[in-house]
Amino acid sequence: MSLLTRITAYSAKPALAGTWGVVSYGQLGELVGKARRTLAQLKLDRPTAFGLIGEHGPASTAWLIALAEAGHFVAPLAGNTAEHPAKLALINAQWIVATGDVTWELLPRVDEPSAHPLFEQLRAQGSAGLVLFSSGTSGTPKAMVQDFSTLLATYETRHPSRLPLLALLGFDHIGGINTLLGALASGAVLVVPENRSVQSVVTAMAEHRVGVLPASPTFLNLLLASGELQSRDLTSLKIITYGTEPMPEALLRRLRQAFPYVRFIQTFGTSETGIARTESPEPDSTFFRFSDHDLKWKVVDDELWLKSRTQIGGYLNSTNENFMADGWFRTGDKVESGPNSTLRISGRVGETINVCGEKLIPQEVESVILDIDGVTECRAFGESHALTGQTVAVDIVAAGNPDFESLRARIRTICRAKLARHKVPTRVNFVSRVSGERMKKIRIKKRTHR
Repeated sequence: MSLLTRITAYSAKPALAGTWGVVSYGQLGELVGKARRTLAQLKLDRPTAFGLIGEHGPASTAWLIALAEAGHFVAPLAGNTAEHPAKLALINAQWIVATGDVTWELLPRVDEPSAHPLFEQLRAQGSAGLVLFSSGTSGTPKAMVQDFSTLLATYETRHPSRLPLLALLGFDHIGGINTLLGALASGAVLVVPENRSVQSVVTAMAEHRVGVLPASPTFLNLLLASGELQSRDLTSLKIITYGTEPMPEALLRRLRQAFPYVRFIQTFGTSETGIARTESPEPDSTFFRFSDHDLKWKVVDDELWLKSRTQIGGYLNSTNENFMADGWFRTGDKVESGPNSTLRISGRVGETINVCGEKLIPQEVESVILDIDGVTECRAFGESHALTGQTVAVDIVAAGNPDFESLRARIRTICRAKLARHKVPTRVNFVSRVSGERMKKIRIKKRTHR
């Protein structure tokens, strides 16, 4: 059953809830029909690229579905049009759809649609296209082109669900798109908070009795530290899915204590290969296994390689060097193998620190330091050293206004007791915030309150 057919079938059920109120599946279907009629009036003679500006909402969702149904290429972009001139130029967007909550404005941009080979390939296949951009933290954002029709087909077998989901990841993020499409395919209501602050998220969860919370470990840590859990009724919460960065074992233990009746599921996905279905072997385990028949995986030199039905055709502005000739994608994620085909993400390839030939990953050091009272954030990294090649250094964000020399001494003492000699930091820096090219390098623990 196609996504549009499912939306029609769910009819009176609530589909989207947010600052605009609650929109039913029937009302969403009407918006899709209105967007479809607007597209027909453009009299486009072939599929072309659209920039879809907005956040999760009825109008943006309706246009996403209408454009996919009509076989066009769509790039969801959060914020406003003025923020994305380079991205709109890169995809050669012929039209821009700037959406509000339930309204939109259609803006012409260029006369001729893009003739990029990746778009031409989709046109030849009769497939719609989805363009997502990487974060660009390590350089210019990469524009990834995916067969949107194939991606939508993977949601056709979703079982109905009555559990409301919260939209936390962005409309322009593969995780946010997955949450949206998963909710629509299962007939659940997608709850959209006013913003992504902990207070707004918790308010929306309590008001709409959210049952599923997809979030990052960083956000979940902030949720624990906020104090909001003590003032809100979140007993409706049944499932927390987490991904996008490694989950510290200490944080998972605290989450299990805070939500004893909630099921925790680790997810995994990349913009290049899509979101894969996974399962956790045990509630307290940071290991997971893939349970997705549309995906193949293997580990090569401790790096996770994937091949999926939903992987992208390529980049508009970058080489496909991480894609092998036989279709395998090198994720860049460093993994540990566990029993019964389980895996655990331990960091990124290239983050390894080499001290006198002894290798370690930064997370080994960070996980120890983050358990020390008075430490709120930590980043471990390698520094050049004349005798050992490299040595371990750490940037620390401390809680409150501690005696820094005393805390530095305590960090070193605990590290000497729990870590091998070559892993003990030789330099401890106190900073106002940690920094790094990737969020996966930043590990945050629960903030202490006095």
